[in-house]
Amino acid sequence: MSNASIINNIIDNAITKVKLFEPNSLIREKADLFVKIHLVPTEQLIKIEKGVVIPTTYIIDLAVISPPSVTRIKDYLDMHEKDSLSLGRRMSNVKDRERLITDYIDLIIGTLRFFKDYFICRHVLDHIVWAYDEIMNNNTVIGLFRNKFKDDREVDKVLNELSKHVVASITDFYSGLRKWVLSNELRKPSYTQYFIVNEVLRRLSPNEYLIVIEANEDYFYLGLLRDVSLTNTIIKLS
Repeated sequence: MSNASIINNIIDNAITKVKLFEPNSLIREKADLFVKIHLVPTEQLIKIEKGVVIPTTYIIDLAVISPPSVTRIKDYLDMHEKDSLSLGRRMSNVKDRERLITDYIDLIIGTLRFFKDYFICRHVLDHIVWAYDEIMNNNTVIGLFRNKFKDDREVDKVLNELSKHVVASITDFYSGLRKWVLSNELRKPSYTQYFIVNEVLRRLSPNEYLIVIEANEDYFYLGLLRDVSLTNTIIKLS
């Protein structure tokens, strides 16, 4: 089966999950459209010219996490607070939650690699990632969550909470990193930011950049750029 066919199967599976778990009845009715409009071809959001990230539409902000900028990132990571890992109410009392979040981050990166020409909105990320795991990995990661939570509806809520924490940790970390590098203003990363960004870095190849784009209020898109060379990874949009 071709990658295009597999992607179509993953999308159809994700649409089914939206119909099953989405609390908003209007979204459930338009699940097909809801999933597909939140999978955006990369060139509709950004392009790379002479090593520079250039928006191709209006975006509020973006964050770049990558091994090529690991020296600055590592220096900033090492300044993190000594507080605890915070992953939301449903994960607060779960044993082995560190393993769950690291496996989930690994699954997110694997999914973004497979959807290499697209950015995926956080509003459908959980369903796409779950569908990818089901089709490609026989629910290896989702099975770990099923062992901890009572049913699939609860698993869906947990994944939604986790994706919010992953996106917020990356964007808040990058904002602090940018202020520190450009203005020498230090706002220490939280331990949660440290943990999540460090796990992302461990899974990225030397030629990969994880990009998180804030396209609108509460609309964040995640994607991977591969085999490009950026002249600057500390980006402040004017």
